[in-house]
Amino acid sequence: MLFLVLNIVLLSGFGLFLKHAKDNQQRLNPIGFVNYLVASFISIWVLSQEQDFEFSKLTFALGISNGVTYAAGFELFTLGIRLSGIVVTAALVRLSIVVPIVVSMLFWKEIPNLWQAIGLLLTFVAIPLLSQREKEPTYTFTPDRPEVPQGLGFAVAITILIITGISRLTMKAFNEMCPVDEKSLYMSLLFGVATLIYLGICLYQKTWPNWWEVFYGVLIGICNVAGSWALLIALDKVSALIAFPMSSSGGVLFTMFVGMVFLHERLGRIPLIGALLAMVALIFVNLKP
Repeated sequence: MLFLVLNIVLLSGFGLFLKHAKDNQQRLNPIGFVNYLVASFISIWVLSQEQDFEFSKLTFALGISNGVTYAAGFELFTLGIRLSGIVVTAALVRLSIVVPIVVSMLFWKEIPNLWQAIGLLLTFVAIPLLSQREKEPTYTFTPDRPEVPQGLGFAVAITILIITGISRLTMKAFNEMCPVDEKSLYMSLLFGVATLIYLGICLYQKTWPNWWEVFYGVLIGICNVAGSWALLIALDKVSALIAFPMSSSGGVLFTMFVGMVFLHERLGRIPLIGALLAMVALIFVNLKP
C-alpha cells in the first residue's frame, strides 16, 4: 500500500510542481526539456544495467511514437493549466484511460462489464463539465494574448483526452505485443524522443532553463519516472482491482486538495462537479470482474 500511495503522490506531483512553477513566473517549455532529460538519463541508466540488448523493431516504433505523443501531451498539459488550472487538467489526463477502452471495444471486440460501462457514461458527462472555465481563468490575458472564446476550453479538453489517450493506447500495444524485458529500451526511446523535441523547441525559441527552471524540471522528471515504477512495484503487492481505481481517483483527489488548499486555485462550481464526477468514473472504469 505504501508504494501505491507513493504513486499517487509522485504522479500528482508532476502536475502540481508544474502549476507551482507557472505561478512563480517560470517558463514551462525549458522545464519540460529538463524534465524529459532527467527521465531519459534515468531510463538509459536502467537500460545499461541489462545484459540482453536484442530488441524488436516494433519496440523501437512504439517507443518513438510514444515519445512524440508525450511531448505533445506535455504541451497540451501546460495549455490546460493556463486555461483551466491543474485540478481540471489532471482530471482530464486521468480520464484519458477511456480511450484505450473504447478502442479495445471497437477493434478488439472487448466488451466492458457493467461497472466499466457506467464509468464510460460518467466520463462523457464529466468532460463537458470540466471544460467549463471559471469566470476568472488562470490564463493571463494581455493585448498580445487576447481572451479566447469559451469553446476553446472544450476543444482543449477533448484534445488533451485524445492525445493522452493515444499515449496510453501505445503503451497498451507495447504491453500486448512486445516482450516485457524490452521495457527499459522502450522507456529510453520514449523519454529520449520527447527530450529531443523539447530541445528543438528551446532552440527555436532561444530559451534556456535558468536555475529555478532546472530545479523544477529535475523534480518533475523524478516524479515522472519514480511514480511509474512505484505503480509497478505496487502491482506486485496489491491487487490490480484495488491499485488502478485508487491510483486514478486518488490522484484526482490529491491534486484537488493540494491545488485548492496550498496553491489557492479557484475552481468554479461546474468544473468542481466535473472533477468529483471524474473520480467516480475512474473508479468504475478500472473495475474488472
